[in-house]
Amino acid sequence: MGRLREILANSIASSAVWSPHARVRLLRLAGARIGEGTRVRAGIHFIGRVDLTTIGRSCFINAGAMIGSNAPVTIGDHVSIGPRVQLLPTTHEIGPGSARAGTSRSAPITIGDGSWLGAGVIVLGGVEIGRGCVIAAGAVVTGSCESDTVYAGVPARAVRTLDPSTPARPNVPTPDARMSADA
Repeated sequence: MGRLREILANSIASSAVWSPHARVRLLRLAGARIGEGTRVRAGIHFIGRVDLTTIGRSCFINAGAMIGSNAPVTIGDHVSIGPRVQLLPTTHEIGPGSARAGTSRSAPITIGDGSWLGAGVIVLGGVEIGRGCVIAAGAVVTGSCESDTVYAGVPARAVRTLDPSTPARPNVPTPDARMSADA
């Protein structure tokens, strides 16, 4: 059964022929738990067990996401995942010189409600990303992240605290800002 789930998730559901909503239905058939209103773009790839993945409601998973599912990966509600994000719960102990990739170990990954992971972010096992976080594009998250904070860099570090009560605004400059930038 596991091999069939892997084929369904990685070959059939990941194909660009499906709409994001149809892809969610196929991934549910493969064993992933996915909330209503979530959209998943083409090219998603699972390493390991699809059935250890839980994605909340109204999420957006962009193209080329990779989820290593040898430990539970839990994505909260209203989370946005950028293109080519990697959620990798498994690593290796450092082995002897003859084989440095020693014994593998896995630890869960949890991403809190409302968080946004930019393009190319890598999240390693044992990480909990708090509610409302922003992880900047290209960051490598090796440790847990406090809620309502922006993290950037390799390894990711807190660079800014966000006000959790600030209403969402479009990321578009005001007309006055555009005019002064053109001047």
